[in-house]
Amino acid sequence: MEPLDTLTPDSHQPGLLQTDYVRAMLSSTAKWAKFLGIMGFIACGFILLAALSLFMLGNNLSEIPNMPASMTGGLLGTFYLLVAAFYFFPSRYLYQYAEKLNLAIQSEDETQLILALDKNKSFFKFMGIMTIVVIGLYVLMFIGLIAGAAMGSEFVVPS
Repeated sequence: MEPLDTLTPDSHQPGLLQTDYVRAMLSSTAKWAKFLGIMGFIACGFILLAALSLFMLGNNLSEIPNMPASMTGGLLGTFYLLVAAFYFFPSRYLYQYAEKLNLAIQSEDETQLILALDKNKSFFKFMGIMTIVVIGLYVLMFIGLIAGAAMGSEFVVPS
């Protein structure tokens, strides 16, 4: 694949952005991508607030009835921080895609369109990798559950 900074539109081909229908479709896509990117940032903010709340609860969380002692606010807060970090990147890629796409539509610059599509590719690549990781974790949890059941251990918290 050619580096992005060396790409120039082919002057022999009619421009993709010169068709009103294509520009309208891309504009609609950009609006939805921007909306979803902003909503992702907002959700990321709420997850961060939850993480901060859990950090402030600290060890008081283990005093709740039927709560395992290992579930401290610091542990759960750290988990929520990781979730927020993983949620931030796809939101950022979507937002950048929308911004580059809007710039490409306004300026009719196909190089900007290519840069926008690169951000779109990054979004889908990130989501694909995350999907593979989550499926892998599910498989590992299932194997652990089967192995634990085979060894006769209990997974139920005593009441």
